[in-house]
Amino acid sequence: MKKIFLLALLIIASLILFFLNKNDTTLSEELSDFAVEDTASIQKVFFADKHGNSVTVSRDSGTWLVDDKFEVRPEAIEYLLKTIKDIEVKHPVSNSLHDKVIKNLASSAVKVEIFTNNLDLAHKTYYVGGEAKDLIGSFMLLENSSRAFVVYIPGFNGFLAPRYTIDGTTVASDLWRDRTIFSYNSNDIKTISVINHEDDNKSFKMHRQEKFYSFTKNNTTKIIPDSQGQEYFNLFKSVKCEGFMNDFSKKDSIFNSTPFYTIRITDTNGKMDSIIAYHKEPKREDYMQENCQKLEYDVDRMYAKLNSDLILIQFYVFDKILLRTPQFSVEK
Repeated sequence: MKKIFLLALLIIASLILFFLNKNDTTLSEELSDFAVEDTASIQKVFFADKHGNSVTVSRDSGTWLVDDKFEVRPEAIEYLLKTIKDIEVKHPVSNSLHDKVIKNLASSAVKVEIFTNNLDLAHKTYYVGGEAKDLIGSFMLLENSSRAFVVYIPGFNGFLAPRYTIDGTTVASDLWRDRTIFSYNSNDIKTISVINHEDDNKSFKMHRQEKFYSFTKNNTTKIIPDSQGQEYFNLFKSVKCEGFMNDFSKKDSIFNSTPFYTIRITDTNGKMDSIIAYHKEPKREDYMQENCQKLEYDVDRMYAKLNSDLILIQFYVFDKILLRTPQFSVEK
């Protein structure tokens, strides 16, 4: 009789443990389901950091826009959607670290809200924090959960915040914007003028006539081969900047400084685009010239004004446009 009683007690205890474990497993799945499998259904993603900044990227007739104003960099949205789909829980944050991780998430994590068909109700909301101890994955927390996890992408060795275009603990629309400055069909360009504000001998104008191209420099105009004119105009098919710097504290002083170059493009309808380039201070003060003198200006990059935006551009891209390395027969 005693054996039967002990056996019954053991069975009851086992059943209780089974159902308790089952509930824990169900709860864990609910609190660790970060991914969205069907990224084609995603219509909007909202980001908010702890510094008061927010960014919204959303679909608009097949085009992704940031804050309803600017086109999003294609690679940025592609990266984001792939990340949203591929993320998985690596493991729960250990009990010994959990309080510290929760505290850090509360103070510095970026809130991510993913909207699908209902643009007024987030399909999924979670918080993206710092990198895991082994730098593979990031700490994340789902909305209404108190359990943090290390989330990663299998096969990817790194942390995830950059894949959400999060810069440290901040978000900014400039990080999402498409970096195209000029995007011209060469046949739509009528005139390109380049003005060097420090040395007028380096200024020139390229003009597409009805049947030929002309090149004007130092008050002298020459006809140049069509191949060379076409080659130069083709440079404006896709010109990109390195990035936007509208939050830079020296933006106004840069715009008020003496320009280095001005580039103007006039199309066949008379519409004109322009950018104004400015010198940039050397990246490091100890960079030297060959004569051991400190560099006065950065030799790799310039600032530029594009409409009201401060952008960063590279000589690697603009040397050909500015003809700093002569390439036409009229320049030799």
